[in-house]
Amino acid sequence: MLELPLNPLPVLAASVSVTVLVVALATLLIAWWRPSYPGWRGWAAGHTLMVLGMLIGSYRPPDLERASILAGNGLVMVGAALFVGAYYRFAAQSVPRPLLLLHRASVPLLLGALYWFTAAHDNITVRFLLVSTYLTLCLAALLTLIAQQMRREPLLRGSYALQLWLFALVFLLTLPRSLTLGPGTRPDLTYAFTLPNVLMFTAVLVLSVGGAFTFWLLHDDRRRVDMQALQDDLADLAFRDALTGVLNRRGLEGAYGRWRGRLDSRAATLIVLDVDRFKELNDQHGHVAGDMHLAALGRLLGQVAGPDDLAGRIGGDEFAMLLTGAPQTIEGQLAHLTKTLSPVSGPLGFSASVGWTTVAPLEAWPDALARADEAMYARKAGRPATIKFTPRAAP
Repeated sequence: MLELPLNPLPVLAASVSVTVLVVALATLLIAWWRPSYPGWRGWAAGHTLMVLGMLIGSYRPPDLERASILAGNGLVMVGAALFVGAYYRFAAQSVPRPLLLLHRASVPLLLGALYWFTAAHDNITVRFLLVSTYLTLCLAALLTLIAQQMRREPLLRGSYALQLWLFALVFLLTLPRSLTLGPGTRPDLTYAFTLPNVLMFTAVLVLSVGGAFTFWLLHDDRRRVDMQALQDDLADLAFRDALTGVLNRRGLEGAYGRWRGRLDSRAATLIVLDVDRFKELNDQHGHVAGDMHLAALGRLLGQVAGPDDLAGRIGGDEFAMLLTGAPQTIEGQLAHLTKTLSPVSGPLGFSASVGWTTVAPLEAWPDALARADEAMYARKAGRPATIKFTPRAAP
């Protein structure tokens, strides 16, 4: 007697089922025990329902065919709603009102229609149209959100692009089976070991394992971006003057040390500025007015400084700048500063004494600052505002 070859589809379905169940359980446990960004738990629940729904709806035992069809499609639709909503919460965006109404009002109606065209009237074409239309709308909303986030968060663009590739791959893998069985013309192929069925189970596996990996990767990338932003904020607090926006003394000394260590560093100009009669200003108009003058001076230095220049507040009403550009550029910067801070034509409403000196990368910060400070006090006394740098002779 000739034995028919065994159908390997149940073996494939069982293997995929075990893998999907393990991944789904792991993602759920991690999401509930280790809460992360908003949407993490909703994504885990939606992702689990979607892959389980695809699995249940793909392999339909003959005695439970309609029940598996109904349960599978229903789980996929509910999971898709949770899945898309979780992405919007993760992106800190409001779910579009049409999509929100579709989830809240239409899903119960669609599930009822799905039950009617499965249990009461077995119409595979109508079922296919209902489920496909709903999932297409969800997918369109999800892809639109991801495209927007790729523009808003360029540092996460790679992770979002990986998500797009994953969804595209799952769609392509499920398309052959949808086209084959969707119209209801070949029900005999539902349980056959055919390429569309194999691709369908492959899509379930890709969405389960790949989806968990890519969403975890997206969370990890966002955490790294947030940690870097936090470190940048702490660095600003530690090395930047909050009132004026320029570097504080610690930040200026550190930046000067890094400039000295650069291989391409060349002779630069160190400037020291001191607001004229600042104590009288505070005594007559109050410290609020004094702070306003300091903030205005900080903005001016930020405007004058070039991309590689340094500007900082040494303390009180005293500021410093390191101009590192070409000689003609530095001349223009000095001319702009002295004109703006002139007691006669200065537009800021106050004047400042400006002194400067040439410094070389080999010179330590205290020596350079002391010489520039001496030049500034010479300016206050009416003497030349420049003190030249004279290298020390080798011992």
